[in-house]
Amino acid sequence: MQSSKTFRVFVSSTFSDLKSERNALQEQVFPRLRELCEQHGCRFQAIDLRWGVSEEAGFDQQTMRICLGEVERCQQLSPRPNFIVLLGDRYGWQPLPYEIPVADFDALTQYLDPEESTFLETWYRRDENAVSPVYDLLPREGEFEEHCSWRLVEKELHRILRKGVDKVALPDDARLKYFSSATEQEIYKGALDEPDAREHVFCFFRGISNIPQDAAAKEFIDLTEEGCLDEVAHGSLTKLKEKLHHDLPGNVHEYNDCNWTGSGITTDHIEQLCDNVYQELSDIISVELATLQQIDSHDQEIANHAAFADERSHNFTGRAGIQKLILSYVSGDSTIPLAVCGESGS
Repeated sequence: MQSSKTFRVFVSSTFSDLKSERNALQEQVFPRLRELCEQHGCRFQAIDLRWGVSEEAGFDQQTMRICLGEVERCQQLSPRPNFIVLLGDRYGWQPLPYEIPVADFDALTQYLDPEESTFLETWYRRDENAVSPVYDLLPREGEFEEHCSWRLVEKELHRILRKGVDKVALPDDARLKYFSSATEQEIYKGALDEPDAREHVFCFFRGISNIPQDAAAKEFIDLTEEGCLDEVAHGSLTKLKEKLHHDLPGNVHEYNDCNWTGSGITTDHIEQLCDNVYQELSDIISVELATLQQIDSHDQEIANHAAFADERSHNFTGRAGIQKLILSYVSGDSTIPLAVCGESGS
């Protein structure tokens, strides 16, 4: 393990329809896994950002940057397990891309009307400080902090971007952020794009029988603005589940005995869900703990220092000149002490 004895597992799910399941995992499963890890001198952390992204981050259009960044951080700190999937009958929120590479932006705008290009450039501003340069989605301010006002802008930006992207020969992975839900983007990063996902990523699918396909079940299914079932989103969800079945055979648990009660769903499946999640994750953690305990203490100390440094320097930038001097010294032949001095906290 290249980690500091921490098992960090990202929970990817849609929001409103899986609250009961996620609450149960927080109350019944994750404390048991935390106790298991503590018995071996390790830590367990479950990352569920459906609770953790602030309203301010949403207004700044940083939600997906934060979510995908946390998936990557889990992968870096906890080689396995580091990701699980919960899916119900909702495909979920489809966000605008928070940034667009300059080459892609220039290519797709060639296929837009002048008014569409102007509208797009009103909300996406070129950032020359990025390497390589990108167009960043601007924050929601003023009247656009209101959902109704922003929803109209978001819908039009989706239409314009998808119109342009449909004409440009982008690879599938580059198209994902223009057409996919937030949850699907997380799943690709945490599972479908990971070559060893079969060894430690598990999926838990819940299906609801006799669910009405109208506003009565708006928290559990995707609806169009007219209040009907969103067939496009429903089809995307079906394809996503099929791909997970195909790519992770044997790693998918299904609970299809849920029933619609008139105002919600039955919860008889939750006990089995909790048992399955605990069993799958604890089995992988136990294997990793055995491997960790076999590592030479010197090698483990080195790994702990490396993980500590990686975690603390995750968002560090700048001071390239000082770093170059230090790197030159430590890789050189000098045995004279090198002092790095500065005020406390600097």
